[in-house]
Amino acid sequence: MERTLSQNEAKVVLNLEWRKQKTVTLAELREALGASESYARKLAHGLVKKGWFERLRPGLFQLVPADRGREGVADTNPLAAGAALVSPYFYSFGTVCTHHGFTEQVFSEAYLACLVQRRPETIRDKRYVFVHVSEARFFGFEETPVLGHPVQMATPERALLDAIDRPRFAGGISEVSRIALRAASKISWDTLLGLARKWDSSALAQRLGYFMDLHDVVLPDDTRASLLELVRQQSKIQLGSRRKWGTSGKLVRPWNVVENVPRDVLISKDEKSRRRVMFAMRGHGR
Repeated sequence: MERTLSQNEAKVVLNLEWRKQKTVTLAELREALGASESYARKLAHGLVKKGWFERLRPGLFQLVPADRGREGVADTNPLAAGAALVSPYFYSFGTVCTHHGFTEQVFSEAYLACLVQRRPETIRDKRYVFVHVSEARFFGFEETPVLGHPVQMATPERALLDAIDRPRFAGGISEVSRIALRAASKISWDTLLGLARKWDSSALAQRLGYFMDLHDVVLPDDTRASLLELVRQQSKIQLGSRRKWGTSGKLVRPWNVVENVPRDVLISKDEKSRRRVMFAMRGHGR
């Protein structure tokens, strides 16, 4: 059915188009129209019915712009829909590790870093998980076009650090081990070290260094030395969750990581049969 617009509906749609605003709340509609909540709801319902709005959740609508044609084909990009749910934000963890080719796993959930505590939401059968990040660590992302829609996305280096920091949002410790191996030759180590210094977490540097040694990834001497400088003296950590894996295991130096996760979990059979040595070049790829 061809889309039509009343005078007030046209006012709303054109205003959103001119401002390049892709989503609108019920409160914003009320303010723009200078109308009551009941009228704003009625107008929004009409725009949904006519194919100009898509309802993402109660009180939040996504514009189906004019360039979507007379019949108004909705945008099915799941990352574009998630971007409308919280601000500021950036996608990271397993979602971005898949995007950058660090893992072949396709996650049923989309992971967004944000500054607030929020419960997961399901939009268009996609579950969005909001991971709280402190303001001091809200960095390492950039606008990236995905299926023609710009979204805020972690850089490859930030996505790797996020996966190592919180494995439960990247497929678990076994998948993070494989992510670290695949990412080693694709990232800029200078960029990663800059982020790690700003992050200021000895445990993060320890786990990263452990994974590089586990997979026989050979880093330039100065890169390895810089990573070791981020490890605090006397800091000893468990590799995996103590609740799941316990606290005992071999102490792996120089990273002072207690290997409380069995190596069979961390290294696949294919990797065991052919030990890999990779020379990660500084500044590679960025």
